Amino acid sequence: MKTLREHPFVRRHLDGPGGISALMPIAVPMIISQIFDTVMTFVDRLYLAYVGKEEIAACMSGGITSWLCMTLFVGIIGYSSTIVAHHYGAKRFRECPLVVYQGLLLAVLSYPLVLVVASFVSRTFSAAGHDPDLARLELQYFWYMAFGGILGLLRAALASFFSGIGKTKVIMWANSTALLVNLVANYVLIYGKLGCPAMGLKGAAIGTLMASGTMTVVIFVAFLREIRRAPYSAVLADVHYNWRNLRALLRFGLPNGIENLLGMGSFVAVVSSFNSYGANVAAATTIVFSWDLVSFFPLIGIQVGVCTLVGQCMGAKNPDGAEQAAYSGFKLALSYSGLALIAFCLIPQVLVGVFTPDGVPGLDYSEVRVLAVKMLRLAALYLMFDGVVLVSSGALRGAGDTFWVMVIGTGIHWLNAIVVMIGVRYLQWPPINAWVVFVFAIMLGSMIMFKRFKQGKWKTITMLEQPETA
Repeated sequence: MKTLREHPFVRRHLDGPGGISALMPIAVPMIISQIFDTVMTFVDRLYLAYVGKEEIAACMSGGITSWLCMTLFVGIIGYSSTIVAHHYGAKRFRECPLVVYQGLLLAVLSYPLVLVVASFVSRTFSAAGHDPDLARLELQYFWYMAFGGILGLLRAALASFFSGIGKTKVIMWANSTALLVNLVANYVLIYGKLGCPAMGLKGAAIGTLMASGTMTVVIFVAFLREIRRAPYSAVLADVHYNWRNLRALLRFGLPNGIENLLGMGSFVAVVSSFNSYGANVAAATTIVFSWDLVSFFPLIGIQVGVCTLVGQCMGAKNPDGAEQAAYSGFKLALSYSGLALIAFCLIPQVLVGVFTPDGVPGLDYSEVRVLAVKMLRLAALYLMFDGVVLVSSGALRGAGDTFWVMVIGTGIHWLNAIVVMIGVRYLQWPPINAWVVFVFAIMLGSMIMFKRFKQGKWKTITMLEQPETA
């Protein structure tokens, strides 16, 4: 008698170069890593909820605005993982550390540009019409994150090696270590424990940077150890400037970086629009996006797994396996996001209540709770669409179709942001109306991205050039 594992239906979904069995060892550690990232962000905001409404809102808006200054470069550098995956699939193992070195080079060169951009972007908090107290806190958190941006740039290059070769457990362990540092450091610094002064939002920023630095060091040490082993057998002297890999990184990574930049820019514009309603709406929006991360970040882990597996299959000249990898990703993403959808619909009061404590002197969260519950139920509408768009774009990026990912993503995101900004600032929409527009724009973008994937043009893209012969 055949076991369930041997049944033809089950084997069709599990087996093969792009089957769920091949995707899971890559995706699961990345999902766990993203969960750790979510917990870090989640706990920071939870700690700050006991400090004040302005602090919890400033943590989100200041953090994403600082990320906006880096996201172009992180998008370019992070695309190293896809190029590593193509080399790995093509069995050009000695090329993999070379790609990472090009990413590290770009990280060092781009950091001064990040600070220059930050000096201009920092002026947007007061220009957006935010309350002066909120704007002051946003600016404080923003500059801590901007100066610590070099850690994120370096980590994007180093982590790309392990995601590209499929050894994502290294990233998972680095994230788990950073999570422990974050939980302890932020608690001590925000509330003033173990003899430290209570720093509030400043403590949250410093604790987050300590965790980021820990993660970067762990991945760097692991990278040095891994490249000395077969099949890479490289030492640092072998890892040098290489125009061929740098050119591929810029050619395919630049659209990826631009899409990240413009997409994040549109998100910052949307958050800023909601924050202009005042502290209650800003706090409600932050609470909803905090829970949204619980569903969104694990999907990013699935996206990374799909991107890696598609890249490896394309490097091995196996587009059918790449397509199978994408469909394996759809199955995992829809299963997970379906569970999140149920939670958002059935227990929104419980979820919102986590961030709206009673009995804290000087804090009244009653208006925040009412609005956040409505927004959370509406957010349930787009959760499964999030899974579709992330897997579709991950498959397209893994194959090198980054230009059309940029065009579709940027177009939808900015159409969404512009309509929301006009509605909030000029048409005086109530907050819930603006939220409805935001939700349906995400659903529309998901359908368009999936249509691009189904066209199949990505299967004909050739990313790798032939290496130079000795």
